[in-house]
Amino acid sequence: MNYLLNKSASAIALSLLVLVLFSACDKDDEDPTTATLRGTITIENADVWQEYQDSGEVQLTLFPDYSLDPPAGWGDVPDGFFGPGVPGGNFALGAPYNAQNPLVLEYEPGRTSYDYELEVEPGTYSALALGFRHNLVNDASRRTATVGVYWGNSTEVSHGVEIRVDFGGGNIMSVLNFPAPESITVAAGDDVDLDFVADFAFLPVWYMN
Repeated sequence: MNYLLNKSASAIALSLLVLVLFSACDKDDEDPTTATLRGTITIENADVWQEYQDSGEVQLTLFPDYSLDPPAGWGDVPDGFFGPGVPGGNFALGAPYNAQNPLVLEYEPGRTSYDYELEVEPGTYSALALGFRHNLVNDASRRTATVGVYWGNSTEVSHGVEIRVDFGGGNIMSVLNFPAPESITVAAGDDVDLDFVADFAFLPVWYMN
């Protein structure tokens, strides 16, 4: 009798083990639902970052696909879009995709490169940008200085913005004009390397009175 009971118990245990193993295999075989963006950000003029480090934080943000209707993402904004006579440019129109959970970089003396990794949903993104968000600036349009964007060049910096100003009489000129960010399209399971350069010397330019 004990022999039969032990045999039945062994059979049940073996069946449970097989179920667990098959369940684990099924999980391993599941298709990925997200993509990964990773890379290295090379830092120029980190001494300027050191001067500003106590007045804000450095955030790596990803912007959604560009759209004028409704306004979203980062891209070309035509003159007059915000009202008659208001110059346009190339800049972010809305909040980042990861606005609620940006990747924050911490200043480390002497360090000139930072590795990052972002898990994102499949789709198209209009900009990957590193910005310094200043705690003491109340103007939302000036609060974040973009110190570098991914624009397909891993050795030269671009701040990604074009800012145009009307100097009167319809004389509209660009006061800042940098190459635009490069859009990024990823599918589920993609693992993409995106290296770019950031220059913190842009901070005093952006925040000057």
